[in-house]
Amino acid sequence: MIVSIFALAVSSWLAKNQFRAQRHANYVDPILELLSEFRSLEFQRNYAFIRDELPGLPTQNGISGLDDDAQRRIYDVAYFFQLYAILAYLDIVDTRFVSALLRRRYIEAWTALKPFVSKERELLGIGDGAVLHFLEAFVAQLETRPPGGDRQRLLSGRLRR
Repeated sequence: MIVSIFALAVSSWLAKNQFRAQRHANYVDPILELLSEFRSLEFQRNYAFIRDELPGLPTQNGISGLDDDAQRRIYDVAYFFQLYAILAYLDIVDTRFVSALLRRRYIEAWTALKPFVSKERELLGIGDGAVLHFLEAFVAQLETRPPGGDRQRLLSGRLRR
């Protein structure tokens, strides 16, 4: 009986470790894609436009009221960030990992985008449940986390659940 209980415990422990290893393997492709896109000069320029120039543009016509170049830059960055927010909600990437790497950038981008997104929602008559909703919700979640906490855990190798 003791051998059976021990065998069950060992099997459970091995299954848990296998599940954890598989879960970490799921992170690899999205993280590599994130880093590849994030390193591009075009993405960095688009992000800088949103952070530095977008707040100076008129918001009365929402995103669709801006010129094509501004819209392209907004959609490039905003939907990139939203994609990783969705991957975090689906538990494909760890929220703490995204927070450790990009918390400040998420918050800066959303701060600049929010007036345009709010106006776009109003003009389309779709309320808070549509345009960039996951990005907005993810930033709200990131803002509740202490700045630097996830980064410190990542650097110390303690970003495990």
